[in-house]
Amino acid sequence: MKILFAGTPEVAATVLRKLSTQHEIVLVLTRPDAQVGRKKISTPSPVAQVAEELGIAVMKSNHIGPRELAAFEAAKIDRAIVVAYGSVIPQTALNLFPWWNLHFSVLPAWRGATPLQHSLLFSSGQGLSLFELDASLDTGSLVEVVEMTLPTDKTAGEIMRELAPLGADLIARNLARSTTPTRQLGEVSYAPKIRRTEARLDFSDSALALQRKVLALNPEPMAWCRAGGKDVRVLRARALGSVDWNSLSEQKLAPGEIEMLQGRVLVGCGDGSRLELLEVQPAGGKPMTGAEWQRGFGGDKFE
Repeated sequence: MKILFAGTPEVAATVLRKLSTQHEIVLVLTRPDAQVGRKKISTPSPVAQVAEELGIAVMKSNHIGPRELAAFEAAKIDRAIVVAYGSVIPQTALNLFPWWNLHFSVLPAWRGATPLQHSLLFSSGQGLSLFELDASLDTGSLVEVVEMTLPTDKTAGEIMRELAPLGADLIARNLARSTTPTRQLGEVSYAPKIRRTEARLDFSDSALALQRKVLALNPEPMAWCRAGGKDVRVLRARALGSVDWNSLSEQKLAPGEIEMLQGRVLVGCGDGSRLELLEVQPAGGKPMTGAEWQRGFGGDKFE
């Protein structure tokens, strides 16, 4: 079976590398080189780099047009695998051969651009889905679904790296056997791209909800708040729950108020809970521990 692989970021590169050891990838489709870093250096996508290392032909394009369709037909593709390619696959391409997409939630939960992040935010629909692409948004028939309970103490970026090889295994075993896809059943939910304004922390929420938000939005778009008129990214945080804080502290914290307790930076949250800031990044600065930041900031409340 001759396979077209379409993908762009690191997670897709991991899947490509592992899948190539078991199946014949004859062509890779990825997004064009992007300008990276402060010096804006033109850099191939992680998928392009792996494909070139493996000696697989690469096409770089933001969309599929006549040139790409002609290349698919010339390569005599039997099936396409999509992992975070980043562009819509048009019907003209879907008509040529079957397209399977690896999705990072249990469909029909969290259709859209950020399924893993939403499954972490809401603690639901966690797992992997391999499904047939059609013209609508993540509505195709399911090839196989793997339900999971994901870690609550890791970032979305860390979890994605762990899911990538599992996704490759999911694809490989279904390529190697006869499958009968089934239609999606259950409650539909959507996972649009998360805007920066939505990533701001509201300390009237519970500490547990804020911990989920901090970890789910790392590395993109990153949870943040404001202190002393400046933005502060919160990279890692831990919910401490609702306890008898008066026995540990001299003050009762309102939502957003900051306290140093035994070398730990605690923030008052909703329902009497507290959030420990483990790692933050002030605007224009480097990542640092919550305690390091607080010693420099010295304030007592987030805005």
